[in-house]
Amino acid sequence: MPKPPEQPLPRSPYRNLTLLCLVTLSGHREPHGLLEHAHRLVTGALPRGRRHPRPHEYPRIRHKVLRRSLFPRRWHPRGQSGLRVSPVDGLGGETRGLEALDGLDAPARAAYVLLRTEGLDARGAAELLSSVGVRDAATAVERATGVPAGPPLPDPTLVRVSGKGPLVHRRGLVASAGLLALAVTVLGLTAAGPDTGVGVTAPAAAPVRPAGAATPDAWRTSFRLDLTAWHPRGDAVDDQALTRRALTVWAEQENGDGAPASPSLLFAGGVADREVVLLHDGPRLARYTRAGSEELVEVFAEPGNGVANWPALRLADTEDGTHYLLPPWVTEAAGAPLGRGGADWSDIEHRDGVTEAVPAGEHCGVGPVLRLRAPEVAHGQPYTAIDLGGADTAHLGYMPPPPAEIRRLGPHEVLGPEQGFDLWSELACAGDLPEGPVRTATAWEFAVQELPGGGDGRWTCVRFGGHDGGGLARAVLVAETDDGTETVLAGESEGGWDCSNLNRQVAAGTWWQDSESHWHYLAAASREVASITAEGVVEGTDEDGGGVLAVAGPRSQDHPSGEVALTAVDVRGEEMTVLGQ
Repeated sequence: MPKPPEQPLPRSPYRNLTLLCLVTLSGHREPHGLLEHAHRLVTGALPRGRRHPRPHEYPRIRHKVLRRSLFPRRWHPRGQSGLRVSPVDGLGGETRGLEALDGLDAPARAAYVLLRTEGLDARGAAELLSSVGVRDAATAVERATGVPAGPPLPDPTLVRVSGKGPLVHRRGLVASAGLLALAVTVLGLTAAGPDTGVGVTAPAAAPVRPAGAATPDAWRTSFRLDLTAWHPRGDAVDDQALTRRALTVWAEQENGDGAPASPSLLFAGGVADREVVLLHDGPRLARYTRAGSEELVEVFAEPGNGVANWPALRLADTEDGTHYLLPPWVTEAAGAPLGRGGADWSDIEHRDGVTEAVPAGEHCGVGPVLRLRAPEVAHGQPYTAIDLGGADTAHLGYMPPPPAEIRRLGPHEVLGPEQGFDLWSELACAGDLPEGPVRTATAWEFAVQELPGGGDGRWTCVRFGGHDGGGLARAVLVAETDDGTETVLAGESEGGWDCSNLNRQVAAGTWWQDSESHWHYLAAASREVASITAEGVVEGTDEDGGGVLAVAGPRSQDHPSGEVALTAVDVRGEEMTVLGQ
């Protein structure tokens, strides 16, 4: 990503980012739902717990928003919270002010906003577009500059918020509540029906009271160590008015369709400056938050539970960090931030399962890593989990490359550099996180390649496993040279078995530029490869079973153009899965 000169934060950074997203997305699809999609995408890119980025963060967040807008991806939908964001002037209002851009594709529309709203010059806009993967950025900028000056672009923060539909996603409570507050402030709306403004529908049937919850020791006799074995915790578990209020708001939000049927109480109490209630009504988890007069219910898919890697649940995000609720059987907790070189573990204080505020760090919006231990369960060894912004943490793992043997019991816990901690610091910044809830995050280092000119290339397949069994597999080249370390996204695939125990046989290739501006096409395959071949604008074959390939390309500042087809064959003569871009 280019590093533009320091500049002050825009007067309305959220509006600017949402406008960039809205205008770019309008080059991909019909307008219906476009505004809501733009708000969800932008709030998901913002720093956790804050509505506005700091000045030094703005270029990185803009880069992320631009990439997600230009290359939108659908994956597991987040949980729903019953809020719908729509334009104030009805269906199609998202794009009614964009008629002047008719005929422009998404890159040119993005260039238009970068030039007119962000104030970049043509060169800066082209460099930024190129950095997110636009192949002919100069042409996109040229087309944008040819658009005559017209009326001002629409303000995407002038919205209606109604009580139906999915939550405008945010990795924490603060921005979700903030977005709602923003809409109310801008429009001056008051509570109304679901089709006329902000608010919820008329109260549905009175919600049932929480079912009888487990006792503190129930997990010791339960074969299922999932949320059904969690007993109620918090300093307000006996506050029936608070729990009833949480259930009422949840039921009203569902508008009678999908209201909680047999909820159980997991937590009720004060966390930082708010009241929080966690309710489980399988297969859903609901978090109710009340701060002053503002109330919010967020609904998520219930977390999965492994043999010995149970997740922690997010209670609240604050300026000081995140408070988690630990499983009842977890007695030891520590945290470490990514990106500082090595695993700097610090003990996390917790009382009745509620942790102190754990700093998230400033590493690409990912983290912290938690090291948890339940001495009385399974093998009693520590396991690692990472906060990827969802309602629960994801199990973090690492598999080393050959000649290390495959660990049949599964990936190693990421406890230190030798178990992939520093590698994960690089991978966390390689590509955007999946949009949906993640249950597992595993780095499979499938090959190591000597780089042309010196250094090592660590070929890694990162797999984000979803709650529903799906997932995202992403091939990343981590190039370590005397000039530093860089990551190159080589390809990815959604769904399927790639980079799991069910399919370890993968290959990937990408262009890489050395310090002398020479381009090389690099490729690698996993341990059972017999041959690997590249065909197209460059050609080469490795048939010695080494599993890596390097083909010299042009010397140029520009990324090579043209396609390269990569194939890999394993020792049984079968083609391996190639993760392509």
